[in-house]
Amino acid sequence: MIFKPVRSPRMRMVCCSYAGGSASAYSRWHTLLPADVEVCAVELPGRGARFREAPLFTMAEIVDEVMSGLANPVGVDLIVYGHSMGGVVALELTKHLFDVGTPPRSLVVSGCSAPHLPSRRQRRLHDLPRDELVRELNLLEGLPRDLPNAEAFIDMFLPTIRADLQSHEEWRSPIRELPVPIHVLGGRDDALVWATDLAEWQRYSSVPVCTRMFDGGHFFIKSHREEVLAHLTAIVDGLKADTHRRAGVASV
Repeated sequence: MIFKPVRSPRMRMVCCSYAGGSASAYSRWHTLLPADVEVCAVELPGRGARFREAPLFTMAEIVDEVMSGLANPVGVDLIVYGHSMGGVVALELTKHLFDVGTPPRSLVVSGCSAPHLPSRRQRRLHDLPRDELVRELNLLEGLPRDLPNAEAFIDMFLPTIRADLQSHEEWRSPIRELPVPIHVLGGRDDALVWATDLAEWQRYSSVPVCTRMFDGGHFFIKSHREEVLAHLTAIVDGLKADTHRRAGVASV
């Protein structure tokens, strides 16, 4: 879903959301990114405009769904971004893009441990009874509590959240080192994702991984949105400068 199409984009940022999240999580990002960057937010079945569709239960299905709907204009560089579970989707999407010969310029993950590490949770979330699952999600501040009829709203979306959690918790994939820059973002107060977990992302890239910590918990991308978008803008500017440098070398 593209909230504000860009007539001649220099780059397109493909954004993958957290468990239960919809494309609307990125609806205002374009206002704080460079004008020539087009934000393309992934809308999976079971949420947002696709609420009436059945959710997907495996990571393979999710990545196939994203790939089938991803049409990138020729000559437009891709940046793949994902938060929490979306970081895993973004990694798998990046692998597929390499496999089909359209590698992205960069992969950005936030609030997401390196995928080969064991979960810090004692139990799998998607198996928990309703009230226990809600309590666990509330610890991450991942559920709305300031809406009228919040409980009914939560129950409406729990099946989709469970499906997302199942796809994440049952997903296994071998470590694969890719020739792509990876930028890793973390929250200093994130109880589930520690700085040591983020450092392990280096195993997925053949070039040095860049890590940046922000104030806030697991959803620091909401509580500190302006700082996060400023950092993403700096990443975009760095990629543009690298493009100009390469073009200058090629013309010599």
